[in-house]
Amino acid sequence: MSIVKNAKKGKTLGKKEVVKTEQQEKITMLSAIETILLIAEDSSFTLDIFEELKEYLKYISDLQGISISQALLFSILVEGCSDGNTVTVSNLARFLDCPRVRVMKYHEEIEDMVKRKLLRKVKNRFSDEKVGYVVPVDVMDAIKNDSRFVPKSLKAKDGVQFFHMVFDLTHRRKEEEIDTEQLLEEFQQLLEANEELRYVKQLERLKLPINSQVMVTQMARHLVLDQDNYVTIDSFGFLFDDKHEAYCELRHLEQGNHILIKKNLVEYDGEEGFFNKAKYKLTNTAREKLLKGFSLPKKTETNVQAIQADSIIPKSLFFNEDIGRQMEDLAELLSVEKLTAIQTRLKEHGRRTGFACLFYGAPGTGKTESVLQIARRTGRDIILVDISEIKSKWVGESEQNIKAVFDNYCAMCKNSDIMPILLFNEADAILGTRKGQAIHAVDKMENAIQNIVLQELETLDGILIATTNLEQNLDSAFERRFIYKVRFERPNVEQRRRIWLSMMPSLSEEMALQLAATFDLSGGQIENIVRKCDVESILYGESAVDAEKIQRFCQEEKIQKASTVHVGFV
Repeated sequence: MSIVKNAKKGKTLGKKEVVKTEQQEKITMLSAIETILLIAEDSSFTLDIFEELKEYLKYISDLQGISISQALLFSILVEGCSDGNTVTVSNLARFLDCPRVRVMKYHEEIEDMVKRKLLRKVKNRFSDEKVGYVVPVDVMDAIKNDSRFVPKSLKAKDGVQFFHMVFDLTHRRKEEEIDTEQLLEEFQQLLEANEELRYVKQLERLKLPINSQVMVTQMARHLVLDQDNYVTIDSFGFLFDDKHEAYCELRHLEQGNHILIKKNLVEYDGEEGFFNKAKYKLTNTAREKLLKGFSLPKKTETNVQAIQADSIIPKSLFFNEDIGRQMEDLAELLSVEKLTAIQTRLKEHGRRTGFACLFYGAPGTGKTESVLQIARRTGRDIILVDISEIKSKWVGESEQNIKAVFDNYCAMCKNSDIMPILLFNEADAILGTRKGQAIHAVDKMENAIQNIVLQELETLDGILIATTNLEQNLDSAFERRFIYKVRFERPNVEQRRRIWLSMMPSLSEEMALQLAATFDLSGGQIENIVRKCDVESILYGESAVDAEKIQRFCQEEKIQKASTVHVGFV
């Protein structure tokens, strides 16, 4: 610090005379600070100094909305920072010619000026003290203009400017200008000032702890401003000044049990099919929820969706005796207590511990809903993968995507209290017969995807359930790798009657039986008809839905295929 120790050099007036001369003129910020410096230097920072400078300190205090003691310290800091230097507590003590501890008593008042943006904390690279203080340029401008300093508005004109503000805030934390507590406080203020922005609204709906809000926003900022899909672990560590807190947050990320991973907002780097716990990215779900409308770099198409077990709505399913027994057996097997014991015994016998199940049969027969109900009963979340959409037009990317799905699922299994279920819904696209002599790039890609899935099934240490409508095309290599295979058949008359009554309790027993006997519909088709009836009653009232209308809906449910007409010449 270069607070001028010879500030009085060249002056012929004594301190008392200077004060008297100043009183004859209008007081300004600059003149008040000058007078305070002249009187306060080498004053030992005693209480007398406050009385002697009462008028000047009060002027600064009233104008800037700070206390008298803050006005004194602020004046010295302004002088020390006027040539771009950093001021430490030791510098203040030397200027005042008093012990450091006397200045340290005013630590909270100095920190309060930091919060008010009158001061800024910076790392002190040229002193034993960890941090020093500077007076920002816009504060200096307010002093020169003899006006009250008003911090810049926190209101952003759009999402991009909001992320620039986030960068400024986190950068100040990285430079240790603010601590974590102040970072969180100012971040909350930033959110409140921009509550109308779509990003802020969506973030609020996620109900995340404030620490996690900052972390996911840090990743979003990288993505929006830097066009960087991935961030490293170092991008989070500096956010927390408490080393133990930083360790816990980063450890939870690495172990895969952090709330951001559990809520399917953040995932590990899965580039080229390799699993990297030191790099993270926002999931496609997070990008869609939080950053819709922003210009973002190309994303990896994993088409993965997390379904929480406690969010699954209970539903009654009606099967024949054989399918019902298999569903009960699977639900019992996949209960937390039974599966843990079974896997332990399998390991003791040197056998594979993964459970791959295949649900196959006609559309609408309850395959997907059965998986959901098993997950609900066993308390297991579902990682849903839509295989029909995972294929990429770019050769090589589909293989990476499918490998990343298994790698991420593997991490979740290791770090979750309850192992989730990996669901390959409508998996016809990869379970079909492989092409023996693949010549075209697309055929080679599909074979490569199937080989990856086959290999992953061999080493699976979790629960995978695949559903398919086209069992006749199932490749024999896949058939061998599914330990449980359940064929779902279309419901018989009695099952259809029970489905009708379950979904439409207002029906009479006679009407339900008539519909079941007349129309050979699947459970999914009956549900469609019931939904149409609900829509009709909402639009036109309950009386609009009668037996005739229900029967018409049943007739319309099945798409009528036109018969083939042969046209020739006579």
